[in-house]
Amino acid sequence: MLPPKQDWAGNLAALDHTVIKVPDLVEGADWYNRFLGLTVADRRGGIAYLASPVSGQIVLGLAEGGTGLDYMSFRVHEGDGLDRLAHRMKSAGVAYDDSADRTRPDTERALRLTLPEGQTKQIMQAAPRDKPSTRGLTPGALDIRTSHLQLRTPDVMGLSRFVQDALGFRVTNYVPTPDGDNHMIQFTRINDYHHQLAILAGKPGLHHVALSMDKDDFFAFLTHIEREHIPVEYGPGRHYEVRSLFAYVRDPFGNRIEVAGPMAYVGHDYTPSTVEHEHWYHMNMWGPAPPKTWFEEWT
Repeated sequence: MLPPKQDWAGNLAALDHTVIKVPDLVEGADWYNRFLGLTVADRRGGIAYLASPVSGQIVLGLAEGGTGLDYMSFRVHEGDGLDRLAHRMKSAGVAYDDSADRTRPDTERALRLTLPEGQTKQIMQAAPRDKPSTRGLTPGALDIRTSHLQLRTPDVMGLSRFVQDALGFRVTNYVPTPDGDNHMIQFTRINDYHHQLAILAGKPGLHHVALSMDKDDFFAFLTHIEREHIPVEYGPGRHYEVRSLFAYVRDPFGNRIEVAGPMAYVGHDYTPSTVEHEHWYHMNMWGPAPPKTWFEEWT
């Protein structure tokens, strides 16, 4: 039996990677290479794992067949974090299984569980990585990193309670429903940054996966997609709570990717608070509202 001690920052460190579904792996990998310069680092189990052209870190995976979320993977801190989470899930009555053979390379151990709405979540322990090599680095390549994802569910508070109880997520901001019985939005986190999992009301599904980059790279990215004739669904703009630059782009299959600048640092012990500002200011401090597709379409 594990002792009750837990690091102040919890057992989860960050969102490691997300795997989304595409109808055609070759077409999908080619498009994401043109879109962000992501390269295929490995192919296994019907999934192409895509890496940042600068760090070599896998940030996204493509699974052949359909659209939407295949699985999301969160990385634990080094040490016994995975054992502690397994103990926590068992105590909460949450079923999980071993999935080390169904994840990215350089994974030592991995566990999978199913969220209440049916989405698959993975908790993994990564093997130590060597310092990234700069050999063959293309000048002007974008340093792509993972940021967060947004899920839709009819029961925002229910899903939030599940990830809090089973995995140690904390709430950063929320918007109550008009009757006060539930929430329309919750932003939840596992580290010092504003959120790694956003939960919004709606039919179950994946609204978007967010990848991040430095501010200078963000503006270089906008110039890049202009030259590639890749349209933006919404943006560029700046979100209020997270203070991040954003641009939302749909891939050829309908999956939505948010490309974002650096996210606001709030600290792990930040007290949950309501979103107070007008909806338009919360969404985009610069003013333009999202199109109808942003509100009504997801996978």
